[in-house]
Amino acid sequence: MVARFPEISSEEIEKLAKKAVNKNTVKTAKTWMDVWKSSAENMGFNYDIVKYEAKELDECLSRFFAKIRKSDGSDYEPDSLRVMLAALDRHLKQNSSKISIAKDREFVKCRQILEGEARALREKGHGKRPNATKARTVQDEKQVSKERVLGEQNPKSLLYTCTCNLWYLLILHFGLRGCQEHHEMFVEDFSLNKDDQGTEYVTFEENPTKTRRGGLRKKRRAIQQKMTVCHWWSPLSSPVL
Repeated sequence: MVARFPEISSEEIEKLAKKAVNKNTVKTAKTWMDVWKSSAENMGFNYDIVKYEAKELDECLSRFFAKIRKSDGSDYEPDSLRVMLAALDRHLKQNSSKISIAKDREFVKCRQILEGEARALREKGHGKRPNATKARTVQDEKQVSKERVLGEQNPKSLLYTCTCNLWYLLILHFGLRGCQEHHEMFVEDFSLNKDDQGTEYVTFEENPTKTRRGGLRKKRRAIQQKMTVCHWWSPLSSPVL
């Protein structure tokens, strides 16, 4: 019989604590702390921000924010500056500091400088995210059908249909983006349902991902994705669902 209150080691407790931390957040924090350290040493500052008094740290960060550039001298994106501020503030919090760069009144000056820098970058054309993912349009769908990319009309389209069709349908109907979401899904994550009109549809309950980590405040999608079931549909025909 399993004990209701089993003994748990310090190592297991520490492992659970680390589980709550997003790996990408840790990586980002380290990156920005390295940037701060390099800049602080260049300007003759002490890079250990935990040891600063609030007023002194505000002055140092004001100079840091005013001149921050990438290693090749190019500009950062405006959104990156916001992430940097959060990373520095998180470092203070994790090291039991009582000050907060993001919230305390003592840091109004450096936050204003960072805000001014972000606005100047946007005026120069940064922050437009030209490589951001764009949703597929109805015209895109029609183009796939028109060019007969999927189907059995030739060996190439047949190969695409057999290898890519399921992958494409999952992306199209359930909004999957990264490789992780595909690699870590299970049959048990899908459910077959029926609405009041008798129409059958499939829903998908995704596992923790990079943007939805789970935990006490599980972040759910605003709209439950559905894939309508058509029993006459063949994998060798166009994906009309």
